[in-house]
Amino acid sequence: MYLSGPELVYLFAVAMYLFFFLLFARFFFWKKYSEGRFWRKRPELSLAKVQELARQRQEPLPFLSILVPARNEAEVIEKTIRHMAELSYDPQRFEVIVVTDAKERMQNANDQNNFILDTVQFLEHAVNGNWRGQLRPHVQELTVGLLADLCLAEYKDQACSAEPWLLPPTLADEPFGQSRLLLYELTSGILKGNGKISLQRVYRLFRRYYPELKDQEIERIYPNYLCLAVPIIQLFASWTGNDHGALMQNVVLYSARANHRITQEIVYRLAKMVGDPVQQIIADMLATASLRESLVEIYQFCFPSTQQIVEQVSTELNAEPNKPLIKHVEVPDDFDGKFNGQCLGHSVPSTKGRALNYALPLAVDERTVMYGFYDAESRPDPNVLLYIAYRRLTDAEPVRIFQGPAFQVRNFYDIGPLSKLAGLYQTVSHDWYLPIMFRRLPFVGGTNLYIERQLLDELGGYDSSILTEDLELGTRAYLQTGAWPEYLPYPSSEQTPATVKGFYRQRLRWGTGFLQVMDKISQDETYPREKKRPLMRELMIKGPVEWSFFQCATLIPPLIMILWLFGQVDAEVVPNGIRHVINALSLVYISFTFYAFFRYRKHLDLAARPHTWHGRCAAVAQLLFLPLASFFFPVPFTSALVLKSVNKHPTAWTKTPRSKE
Repeated sequence: MYLSGPELVYLFAVAMYLFFFLLFARFFFWKKYSEGRFWRKRPELSLAKVQELARQRQEPLPFLSILVPARNEAEVIEKTIRHMAELSYDPQRFEVIVVTDAKERMQNANDQNNFILDTVQFLEHAVNGNWRGQLRPHVQELTVGLLADLCLAEYKDQACSAEPWLLPPTLADEPFGQSRLLLYELTSGILKGNGKISLQRVYRLFRRYYPELKDQEIERIYPNYLCLAVPIIQLFASWTGNDHGALMQNVVLYSARANHRITQEIVYRLAKMVGDPVQQIIADMLATASLRESLVEIYQFCFPSTQQIVEQVSTELNAEPNKPLIKHVEVPDDFDGKFNGQCLGHSVPSTKGRALNYALPLAVDERTVMYGFYDAESRPDPNVLLYIAYRRLTDAEPVRIFQGPAFQVRNFYDIGPLSKLAGLYQTVSHDWYLPIMFRRLPFVGGTNLYIERQLLDELGGYDSSILTEDLELGTRAYLQTGAWPEYLPYPSSEQTPATVKGFYRQRLRWGTGFLQVMDKISQDETYPREKKRPLMRELMIKGPVEWSFFQCATLIPPLIMILWLFGQVDAEVVPNGIRHVINALSLVYISFTFYAFFRYRKHLDLAARPHTWHGRCAAVAQLLFLPLASFFFPVPFTSALVLKSVNKHPTAWTKTPRSKE
C-alpha cells in the first residue's frame, strides 16, 4: 500500500506521541519501586526508641551537625533556623551552623551609609516643603520605616497614658518590633501600589505575623493598622507634592474603602491630625542633628542583613532550654575557598562550596559523626535526624552518604505558571525517580544531604570552583572511595525560583556545572578506568544526550502544526476512533499534573494562598499551561551545551532568588 507524504508525516507524529506517552508512563513504575523499597519501609521512630537503642548497644546517641550556607537570605533564614531548632532529636546531640558571607555585611554597611545620607537630604527638603526631584526606592523605604516607627511609638505612649482609646487594642498589646514591621510592610505595600493594596496581599502579610489567625480575624485587625498607615501615606504624599493627587484618592477609596464624600473628608482630616505631630518630631530631629542616628536603627529593620537576623535568632534560641546550639560562622572576604584553606589578603569570589569549606574544619563539634546540609529556605522532615541516628546504630556497615528528596513546591502561590509546573515535576522526580537514578549514578544534591564526617574529611571537602559542587562531590566520593549515596525517604520542602529569569539562571548553572564535572572527571587520569568509563557513560546519557533528546522532542508538535497549516499532514490515514483515543491521552498528562498538586499540597506555604476559593482555583488553573511550559523545561540545559561549546558559559556562582516568607 502506497502512503503519501502527508500520511507518513501524521503516522510519524502518532508514533512519536505514543512513544513519549510510554516514557511518561514510567512515572508509575518509579512510584511503585520507590514506595515499595523506601517510603513504606520507614521505621516507626521516636526519640525514646532511638535513645534506648543506643543504650542497648552501649554507644552514645550520634552527634549530628547541620550546616546552612546563607548569603543574602534575610527574607527566609529566620524561619529556617527556628524550624531546624524544632527537629525531633535530642537537642544536646545536634547543632545548627549557619554560614554567612562577609561580603554581604560589607555591602550592607556601605549601603547603609549611602541610603541614610540620601534620606536625610530628602527629609531636609521635604519638611521645609521644597522637595523637587525623583525619589529613589531606598529613600522611600527608609522614610516609611521612620514614619512607621514614630507613629507607632507616639500612639503606644498615648495608649499607656491618659488616652488609651486612641490606639486600637491590637497595636497596644502586640510587641513593638512586630507591630512596627507589620505597619511598615503594610504602608510600603500600599505606596508601591499607588494607594491600592489587594486583599490577597493584606491576608498574606498578616498571616506572616499572626499565623494562627483566621481570615475573619484578619479583617477585624486590618483597620487597626490602617488607621496609622493612612496618616503616614498622607504625610509622605504631602512631602512629595502628591497629597491631592491619585495616591491619596486611591488610599481613601481602595485601601480605606471610604466611598462617601463625608467619610473621605473625615479620613483626610484625621490623617492630618495624626501626621502633623509626627512631622514636628522629624523637624526637631533635624534641628538637633539626631535624625541620622535614628535612621541607623530604622535601616536595620528596613534592610536587615542575613548576619543581623542570624545573630538575633541564635541569641534568642541559645537562651532557651531544650534547644540545640545555633552557631554563626562568617566567611572572610579573602578566604581562598579550600578545605583547611587560608586568607589571601584580597577578595575571592563567593560560592557555596567555599562557604562550607571554611565552616567545616572551623565550627563543627568534635563529636560530630555526620554532616547534614540544607539550603537557606529548607524545611526538613522533623524525624530526619532520628532516621539518620537509627541507621548509624543499626547498620552493620554504615551508609556514608544519604541523599533525600527536595520538594520544591513550598512557594507555589508566589510563582508563575512555568515555575509551578517545574516545581511539581521536580518534586515528583525526587519522590519517585531519584531512587532509580541511584542505581546507576552517584547523584548528590546540595540540600537534604548527609555525609559521614570521616568521608568528607578524607575527600578534602568541596571543590569550590565547580558550579554544582554537590554533584562533583558525589562523583568524587565514588571514584576515590567507592562510597555510593542511598536514598533518604524523608523530604525537605524547598522553593522554586518565582520568575522565568530566576528559573532559567538556576537551571543554566546546574547544566553548566554538570558539564564542568564531566570535564573534570575526563581530564583526571588518577581515577581507575573500571569506575571512570561507566560513570562518564551514565553522565553523558543523563546529561547532554537526554537534554538534546527532550529539547528536540519539544520541537515536534510545533513542527507538525506548521506542516498541518500548509496541508502537509493527512490524519485520515488513521481511523477516527483511534484518533479520539490519541487525543484523549492528552487528558492523562493534565490529570497527572493536578494529581501531583493535590499529592504535595501539604508542603505548600499556606500563608500565601488566595483568601477566596476562586482565587485558589485560578492559581491551580495555571497548571493548564503544561503544553506550553514543557517546551521551556530543557531550554536552560541545552543552553548550557551551546554556551559551553562557544566558551560563553557562566563561570560565576549565582544565588537562587527566594520568595519572602
